[in-house]
Amino acid sequence: MRILLDTHALLWFIEGDAKLSVRAKDLIQDTQNEVFVSMASFFEMAIKLRLQKLKLTKSLSEIYHDVLISEIGILPINQFHVFNYENIPLIDTHRDPFDRMLIATAQYEKLVLISIDDKFAHYTDVITVIW
Repeated sequence: MRILLDTHALLWFIEGDAKLSVRAKDLIQDTQNEVFVSMASFFEMAIKLRLQKLKLTKSLSEIYHDVLISEIGILPINQFHVFNYENIPLIDTHRDPFDRMLIATAQYEKLVLISIDDKFAHYTDVITVIW
């Protein structure tokens, strides 16, 4: 399985947080799976850190390093993700640009998204979400 982690799933995995579901943790740790995180998640974290809407136990660069050590692939935001972004349905109750970029990326790259965010239920015809 090819997997894309939502930002909170990545953080909970890296920090060993019990909020990460057992299923999600097992899928991330399964060496048969290819696991990725988008640079959009790092951009989101940087913004939220600057706005003091996110507190982390490690610096962003340390988290990046931990991702590399964990053998989680890092997907750059490329033109195909951006072009696909405009094809993602616009839901009035869900306009989060970072979530929408993750959806566009998951769809384009044919990745399953791991997320607890119930807003992704609006996109089941576009992507598969696991928690």
